[in-house]
Amino acid sequence: MKHLFHLLVAAVFGAAVILVVAIGFARHDRDLLAPLDLFLLLAALLVYLLPTGLALYRDCKAGIWITAVDVLLGWTIFGWFIALGWAAAGKTKPALTIMSLPHPPAVPH
Repeated sequence: MKHLFHLLVAAVFGAAVILVVAIGFARHDRDLLAPLDLFLLLAALLVYLLPTGLALYRDCKAGIWITAVDVLLGWTIFGWFIALGWAAAGKTKPALTIMSLPHPPAVPH
């Protein structure tokens, strides 16, 4: 549920980015929007690479393949959603467990 909330926040933020850029193009205020454009470019890049980040965060077995699909096909919104779904539901590597050592035998006094 937590991941779904983060995805929703990222989608709303991405929609706001697109809206601000569209308004900037319509108003031709390029000089005023130059710093904002850089910020929006970085934000759009983060949204674009969201499936890769999720795969790394979850330590998915197919992390390299998810990254390849995201980078190469992410621009086709369909490829981005495929990578996102794969990263969210893909198999993860087993967590390392620390085995406890047996206690040494008690020494009689």
